[in-house]
Amino acid sequence: MLSQVPRTRMYVAAAVAAVVLVSVAVVLVLRNPFVPDAAGSDSTVAAAPSPTATPSEKESSSSSDSEDDETEKSDGNRALGLKAVATTSPGVTARLARIDSVQATASLPGEIGGPALAITVKVKNQTGKKLDLALGVVNAYYGPERTPAVSVASDGEVPFPASVADGESAKGIYVFQIPEEARPVRVELDLGNGADVVVFKGRPQR
Repeated sequence: MLSQVPRTRMYVAAAVAAVVLVSVAVVLVLRNPFVPDAAGSDSTVAAAPSPTATPSEKESSSSSDSEDDETEKSDGNRALGLKAVATTSPGVTARLARIDSVQATASLPGEIGGPALAITVKVKNQTGKKLDLALGVVNAYYGPERTPAVSVASDGEVPFPASVADGESAKGIYVFQIPEEARPVRVELDLGNGADVVVFKGRPQR
């Protein structure tokens, strides 16, 4: 009996030690249970995209806006003054010889009577050959919004002749209904056949 007492005590001590080790392990786990998850959570947040626009998105948006603005402000033709002489193609010049205020009378469907401008356009041919004017077109606009002016063809309009000989000049008179207070006025001339579209812009004397 005496020899068994120490062995029993050894068993008890070992059991107590095991319980202590398990308790310590449980306490350590309970004190920091989310360490692995926390690390994973931090990495997920860092990788998530920001809700605000990135610099590249802002730059592309600004570039698009600036392009749209630039497209709206420029139509590819530099506007000249109303008294300027323009070269539409080699050897061909054009100018607005007269701008007269008139009171137009409408007689065709779609025309509007009232204050108007009779614009005389003169073209000079120095190309060395006959110049075709059959495709010549004159348009007018007024105000800062470039409102298209209505042509009053039935009241005093005289279109370009079909052609003009070398060394000669030809003219056409075009009447447009334009309010008296409308400023500025924009006149666009296109002689066709690959010639440049010429733009005249200014405030005519009424």
